[in-house]
Amino acid sequence: MPTVNFIDYECQVKVSRYADGLTPCLRLVDSEGIPVATATVNVSNLQLAPDCVVIKNYSENEGILEALIAAEILHPTGQTVPVGHCIGHICQLTSKMLAHLSSV
Repeated sequence: MPTVNFIDYECQVKVSRYADGLTPCLRLVDSEGIPVATATVNVSNLQLAPDCVVIKNYSENEGILEALIAAEILHPTGQTVPVGHCIGHICQLTSKMLAHLSSV
């Protein structure tokens, strides 16, 4: 499982899908399996490519986008989408992450 350093935790990146069965979900857990953060947000009515996610890089997740890019988990597309009163970053999963996604 890929790892990323976020807020002084070495985290495993757990890949699943949201309830729609299509949209990838990335969750970070510590070495004991305790949840640290959910990196993605599911934006209803947004049609994304199957290898794309919306990253929540605000509030308690500030800095998670940069950490995931540095860990080669995803690539930024430069596109954003409104998420409530904030902005979500549309990113493409790397081939490393797509391999994990295909098994869920």
